[in-house]
Amino acid sequence: MNTYLLSAGAIGLLTSTAHIVGGQQTLIRPFLQSNLADDVKGCLLVCWHMISAYLLLSACLYLYAGFNHSPDRTLLLDALSASYILFTALFIAIGSHFFGPRTLVKLPQWILLLPIGTLGLLGT
Repeated sequence: MNTYLLSAGAIGLLTSTAHIVGGQQTLIRPFLQSNLADDVKGCLLVCWHMISAYLLLSACLYLYAGFNHSPDRTLLLDALSASYILFTALFIAIGSHFFGPRTLVKLPQWILLLPIGTLGLLGT
């Protein structure tokens, strides 16, 4: 059993739940009621659900690997972990453009993404 990978998976499940449930209420519903063109709404809604699927699938992969660790999965887990660290960097960099130093509070998603990537790397 690998506690680092299990921890990454547990935080991943929390993150995917927050994204799917909380984001639907606070972001997606108001977004769908906006005056944006339907093709823009459709494309962005697909992207939202792609991220939901990625968060849930990766959390399940971390949990599976945590219970069934194999060196054959190291490359996959390292790539998965690197993507979470990259997502953290994107939230901070792009958020800084819009919010400056307040980005850490205005876009707090990085708080959950960074530990997932770090724990995943520690687990491999």
